[in-house]
Amino acid sequence: MADRNEKHLDVYEDRYELHQNGETIVYYQGVQDQATQRRYALINQTLAEGYLERKFSAVQTADFSGLSERNKALLRNMVDGITSEVGRALVGLAFLQLTIKSIAPQQSVRLHKGTTRRGSFSWVEGISMRTIDSTYNTPFLREHGLLSLNKFGLFMTRSLAENYPYSSLYKAEMRGPFGDWIAIVDAIEDGTMPAELGLLYMMALLQNRSDQFRKCADLACSMTARFKAAPFQTIQAMITDFFHSTDYSARAFEVAMHGFFQAMSELHCLGDVEVVPMSQMRSANKKHGNIGDIELAEDNVVMEAWDAKYGKPYLRDELEELRDKLLTHPDVRVAGFVVDCAVDLRRDIAARKKELEAETGTEVYLFSFDQWIDYESADLNRARRDALGYRWLVAVVESFAQKRLGIAPIDEPCDAWINDLIAVMRKWEGRI
Repeated sequence: MADRNEKHLDVYEDRYELHQNGETIVYYQGVQDQATQRRYALINQTLAEGYLERKFSAVQTADFSGLSERNKALLRNMVDGITSEVGRALVGLAFLQLTIKSIAPQQSVRLHKGTTRRGSFSWVEGISMRTIDSTYNTPFLREHGLLSLNKFGLFMTRSLAENYPYSSLYKAEMRGPFGDWIAIVDAIEDGTMPAELGLLYMMALLQNRSDQFRKCADLACSMTARFKAAPFQTIQAMITDFFHSTDYSARAFEVAMHGFFQAMSELHCLGDVEVVPMSQMRSANKKHGNIGDIELAEDNVVMEAWDAKYGKPYLRDELEELRDKLLTHPDVRVAGFVVDCAVDLRRDIAARKKELEAETGTEVYLFSFDQWIDYESADLNRARRDALGYRWLVAVVESFAQKRLGIAPIDEPCDAWINDLIAVMRKWEGRI
């Protein structure tokens, strides 16, 4: 006899019973009830009023710290699973389900069929995902070049339209990352994945793999070769020009600093220490256990940490936060802040810095960007600095081009930054 605690789906004449994780969820077959009709109307009205466009414009400044690493991995695996042959329909469906759940949290995204017409298959609490997709979802994804789908919608893939709830027991033959997709559906339904954040994150991932982005990213990477013989000072001026002129300069500033250490590591200038991979921009360092935005570690112990502070030269509050971190990380030898302009070194700041050093035993520095570069490269001769400059430019460009996801996992859409890097390189090309 089968174990009734085993995950299974019971199909009756008027209902489906999904048994999993010790729970039984019943989905009744029949015409939509009034509550579902209201949710369906809300979803359609919200999408008609430009919901996806508004979310798309907000991706760049989204805070993804509310997504667990497992959630991010599931969404990234989905997007990375796209090939020329498989995966697109499943990704489009996951995108649609995240959209629906974001607008109407009470709506089940397992039930993809629903109607008020008798004679057609329908769940009482189901909605016509096919109609929503063909009217809003697929046109949006196609218009923005995020996903190449059949213009008539993702449900032209017939295996997505079987009369069973979407679960791990959905037995239609699927092509693509089925396991990741079902895990996302389960996470949306049980609330462990915030649907709106998941939607924004998937938008960012799709934007960073679009054909247009890839073309621009490859162009930017190829253009770096033109600066192979450029002196270090020129590269430094170019990168400074870039982070001052681009949008979201604070993130660009941080990536520029991290890219500098990536280049130092590649040229074996850091000894036994390793560069710690970047954290997501709007993830609070304290929450994630980081001491700084840019860290060097030896045997997984942070020895040197820097915080990038774009446009914030007065650092009194930051010094107090650093004190709390250093008291719990006594192995840190060097720590400090780097500002894009001159640091405000009024007397209270200088005095507090000395007190902090005496209390923690850590060398604390407050540098402008140029001072920090000079400090870190002080032991290099001219030839090594020039070699470093080129590797630095490559590291920055490849980081934004999504080609260094291991060391620089940048979640935000990078197309604007890549376009600005191309513009800066074209501007400076004639000066070398």
